[in-house]
Amino acid sequence: MKNALLKSTFALSFLLVFSFLHATTFYVDSQQSFDSAQRSAAANDTIIWRNGTFSDIFMDIDKDRLFIAAETLGGTVFNGASRVDITSDYITLKGFQFVGGDIGTRDVINTRGSYNTFTQINIRAYTCYKYLRVREESQYVDITYCNFENRINRADQNILSILVDANQPGYHKIQYCSFKNFEGMGNDEGVEPIRIGLSTQANRNSRTLVEYCYFTQCNGDGELISSKASQNVYRFNTFEDNPVAELVLRHGSEGIVYGNFFLKGKGGVRVREGQNHYIYNNYFYEIDDRPIFLQNESSDPLDNINIAFNTIVDCSEVILGGDGSFRPTNVTFANNILTDPDDSLFEDRTGTETWISNIVFGNVGISTPRPGLIVVDPKLELNSAGFWGLSATSPAIDTAQSGYAPLPQFMGMDAIDTDVSFDMMGQNRPAVVGEKDLGANEFPHNTLIQPIATEANTGPSYNTSVLTSVARNTRLVKNLIKINPNPVSSVMNVQLFSENNTDLQVDIYNFEGKLIRNITQQKNFSGEMTLTENLDSLAAGIYTIHAISKDLKGGFDRIQTLKFIKSE
Repeated sequence: MKNALLKSTFALSFLLVFSFLHATTFYVDSQQSFDSAQRSAAANDTIIWRNGTFSDIFMDIDKDRLFIAAETLGGTVFNGASRVDITSDYITLKGFQFVGGDIGTRDVINTRGSYNTFTQINIRAYTCYKYLRVREESQYVDITYCNFENRINRADQNILSILVDANQPGYHKIQYCSFKNFEGMGNDEGVEPIRIGLSTQANRNSRTLVEYCYFTQCNGDGELISSKASQNVYRFNTFEDNPVAELVLRHGSEGIVYGNFFLKGKGGVRVREGQNHYIYNNYFYEIDDRPIFLQNESSDPLDNINIAFNTIVDCSEVILGGDGSFRPTNVTFANNILTDPDDSLFEDRTGTETWISNIVFGNVGISTPRPGLIVVDPKLELNSAGFWGLSATSPAIDTAQSGYAPLPQFMGMDAIDTDVSFDMMGQNRPAVVGEKDLGANEFPHNTLIQPIATEANTGPSYNTSVLTSVARNTRLVKNLIKINPNPVSSVMNVQLFSENNTDLQVDIYNFEGKLIRNITQQKNFSGEMTLTENLDSLAAGIYTIHAISKDLKGGFDRIQTLKFIKSE
C-alpha cells in the first residue's frame, strides 16, 4: 500500500512538472490575437500583451490557470472601452495600465473566480462603475502593488469593491496598493477607495486583510475604507492628507484596526455600528476633526469597543458617543497616550468607560482625576523623520496595566498579534504586561518611528503618472474662513479670505458628515468678506463648516474644515 501511494505521488508530481515544462507562451497585440490565444491556451500557459496602447479591448477570461501580463511592467496601456471580466480561477493579471477610458456603467476589472491575483496594475482617470470588483462567490483574491487613482465620474460608486458571501469568508488580501487623488467634498458621495461588504452583508464574515496600503487626497467620500462586513483586519496602512475622510467601521463586528498611521486629515477611525471592535497600536497626528469617533447609533449599538496602546498627538477630540439614547457600552481605553490637543482630548463621555493606565496631557475635556487617567506630560520627543516617540525619561515607560482585551484570531487568516507582543514598528514588547510601554511604540526605538507604507513603496514599480493628467491636488489649510461666536445660539459670522482669484464654496455638514446647508458660492473671489448666517433652524449639536477654494490659475486647491457647536 505504501509503495502504491509513493508511485501515485511520484506520478502526480511528474505530471505537474511536465505540464509546466511544456507550457506555451502566446504573444498578442489585438483583440483578435488575444481571443485566439485564449482559445488555444491550456492550464499554466502564458499570454503576453506586446507593449503599446490599445483601445476597446475586452479580455473575457474563462479558462483556469492562465498567466496574463504586459510585455514589460506598465508597457501595455488600455483605454477607450477596454475592460476585463474573469469567471475562471487561478488567473494572474500583471503589469497593465488602464488609463483614460470610458466604459459607462461597467467595471474596469470584474472577477467571479477564486485564487486570482492582480498585481502591478494601474487604473487611473477612467469613467466606469467600479475600478475593481470582487464578487461574493470569489475566494482568496490577492490585490498587490496596484494603483487606483482619479476616477472621472464621481457619483456614488466606490473604487475597489469586495463583496461577501453568506456561507463562506472571502479571505482576500489587499497589500501594498495606493489610493490617490479622488476629487470630491467628502460627506456621502459614495467614492470610497475601498468598500468591503454591503449594509445587507454586515453579519457575514469577510476575513479580508488590508495592509501596507497608502491613501492620500481621497476626497470622493467621507469614508476612506467602508467596512460593511465582519472579521476584517486593517493594519500597517498610512492615511495621509485626506482632508474630508476617515476609516469607518460602518457595519458588522470584530473589526481590527492595528498599527496604522493617520496623519494630517479630517479623522482617524469612526466606529458606527457593531460589537467587539479593536483599535490597537495606531499613531494619530494632526487630525483636524476626530482621531476616534464612537457613534451613538440605534441600528446596531456599539458594545465591547477596545482602544489600546495608541499614540494621539495634536489632534481634535476623541468622541465617546454619549450624546443620545444608544450610548456605546463596555468601552475600554487602555495604555494610550493622548497629548497636545487642538481643543480638548475627549468629548461626549458616557460615564461608563473603563480607563486603564492612560496618560493624558492638555485639556482633558472630562472630569479628572479618575482611575486610569493619569494627567502628566508624557515627555515625547521628535525623531529625525518627524514623528513622536518616548524620551528616555518618559513616565509612559514600563507602566502598562492589564485588563485590555486580547486581539482575536480568525481562522484561515494570517496570525494576529493577540497579546500586543509587538509595537507598531514590529519591535518586541516585553511579555510581562507591567514592563510594556504606553502608546504605540516601545522604548528604546531601535526601529525609527515612521510610516511603513508610503507613496514610494506602494503601487506599481513603474511610473503611473504618464499619458493623462491627474486630479487637481488639494492642500489642507487654515486661512480660508473664520467663524464666531463658537458655540453659537443663533447667528454666526463667517469671514472669507482669498489672496488670489478663486472659486470659493462654503457648506455646513452635520455630525455624521451629511450636507446640511450651502452658505455661499463665490466666483472669482479675492480679498475678504464677512457673511452672517442664521442658524435658528439647526438643532443643537456639533457641526462642521467646510470651505474649498479652487485656484483658477491651475495651482493647488485648498480645503479648510472647522467644527462648531450649535447651542439651544
